[in-house]
Amino acid sequence: MLISSRSQRLRSAAIATPVASSRTKTLSIAISIALLGVVSASVGAQSAASVVVATDAAPSAPAIPTIPAASPTAQIVAPTTQPPAAVSPLGLPAVVPTPLGVTTQKLAIEEPARVVQPSVAPAATSVSSETLLIAPNDVAPIIVNELPATPQNAAAAPIIVPPPSDLWDRIRAGYAMQDLEDPLVGKWEKFYATRPDYMARIVDRSGKYMFYIVTELERRGMPLEIALLPMIESAFNPIAHSSAKASGIWQFIPSTGTAFGMKQDWWADSRRDIVAATNGALDYLTKLHGMFGDWQLALASYNWGEGAVGRASARAKAAGRDGTYLTLNMPDETRNYLPKLQAVKNIIRDPAAFGLTIASVPNEPYFKTITLSHAIDLKKAAQLAGMTEPDFIALNPAHNRPVIAGRGDFQILLPADKADVFLSRLEADERPKVSWMAYKTRAGDRIDTLASRFGTTIDALKSVNGIRSPAAVLPAGYHLLVPSDGPSADALGSIQNAVFTKFPEYVAPRAHRVRKGETFAGIAKRYGIAPATLAKWNRMGKQSARAGQLLYISGPAPTRAAKGGRYVKAKRGNNSVRKAGGKAVKRAPVKKKSR
Repeated sequence: MLISSRSQRLRSAAIATPVASSRTKTLSIAISIALLGVVSASVGAQSAASVVVATDAAPSAPAIPTIPAASPTAQIVAPTTQPPAAVSPLGLPAVVPTPLGVTTQKLAIEEPARVVQPSVAPAATSVSSETLLIAPNDVAPIIVNELPATPQNAAAAPIIVPPPSDLWDRIRAGYAMQDLEDPLVGKWEKFYATRPDYMARIVDRSGKYMFYIVTELERRGMPLEIALLPMIESAFNPIAHSSAKASGIWQFIPSTGTAFGMKQDWWADSRRDIVAATNGALDYLTKLHGMFGDWQLALASYNWGEGAVGRASARAKAAGRDGTYLTLNMPDETRNYLPKLQAVKNIIRDPAAFGLTIASVPNEPYFKTITLSHAIDLKKAAQLAGMTEPDFIALNPAHNRPVIAGRGDFQILLPADKADVFLSRLEADERPKVSWMAYKTRAGDRIDTLASRFGTTIDALKSVNGIRSPAAVLPAGYHLLVPSDGPSADALGSIQNAVFTKFPEYVAPRAHRVRKGETFAGIAKRYGIAPATLAKWNRMGKQSARAGQLLYISGPAPTRAAKGGRYVKAKRGNNSVRKAGGKAVKRAPVKKKSR
């Protein structure tokens, strides 16, 4: 479309203040408000248009000129690298959005642009509804239809390009962090590029979680390369567990997980929950970015801790450096942390440059969240969803037990294409939803007896309940999960209403007072342990028992230090033996917490 020059005579009204003072000045501007075409019957095939140009100060109510359809002084120039695919009814190049929904067109205006205000169209004239905003600084164009589509204005509808089908394109378009210039980046690029199978496994795992992560990042306005961070933290393994007790794809340690709302109990560990851990990780990173105002320092803090990074930055500034990431003295792990992320970022940006092929990830939700009103076996849920147990656990890795229970609600994640099938099958299935029920231990209960009673093995019963103690006799008052082929209504109510507690890894020693007539071998048999084990626990060289003697039957007898630290007093049945030696150290049993 051409705009009339200053030398041409306008048919009506005044002309607005020019935007530029030079006839040759070229403005780089992007399209974002509207074109108004007024077509008159008397004009025939000739069309007129008004261009609205954004300025700092709007002129006061100028009259509307009629601009001839052709003028040599101002012309919209399409990008030279890619000609427009279509032309609008007014002769403008069609606006083709990028994967984010927008693209930038540049206008070379040789004549100072004029601000024109539209007037009310005559009743006999039809008005086009397509509007175009031309704004400075290469703002991406957005075309808006202000009137309903009609046969008269249908041709003016904008060309809408759908979002990218590949999620990696969406991530690439959302890179927003400054690239890290560091020799270590090349080292890690080579590491990942020479391990194509490893990268393929990571990409395959990430496909289940990436859409949710990217959506949350966009909602919070965060750089989309952060979605690649679990590749560095856990290789997107949802059950990854480090020596520092960090867990899940975002690798939260217990204390930080608790601080960001991730419950960890006998039933489940929410650090492995995909939704809870992702939300917690992004909350934490947002907090760190607010502290440092720098994404590189925020990510370093995620790995090393905000206190450590804050102190290292302060020391760097005191030494005359600027305190940014590359100027910090830090552990090797943190020193390599961002170079790893930058390497993965570069590979995802251009896999072919590294000789890799990255499998496409659909840009659509992978899973849906289903909230159940009752407990259900993991195996049962997987069957109803038509999934294998490993695939089901990949989406629901937080559960520590074979039953989804123990909390106020029972949420599971299912592939989006299986959710409806699951719900319909669940409603039609009248069989019990759990095959494990609650059992409260009584005094004298033995693990082997319970296993036999409930038709399972000792190893299975220990595994499902997290029992690591070698003791055969279980302490009273603890709730266990025990199998049931067809649990009754009472059993179902028991598992839903029971207050489960953690089964301790260490069981405090229990004592047995020998009664008259009891033998050492008989006592060992009663408690299901070998006589040699009973003797060892009681530090006895001879396997004998007498009335009134105190024997420890569920673990070694405690060892105590005497006052002054010069002697160790050890229990041997009813006898106390004083051993001479160096400085004694009191060693109390350490009670570990089970996961």
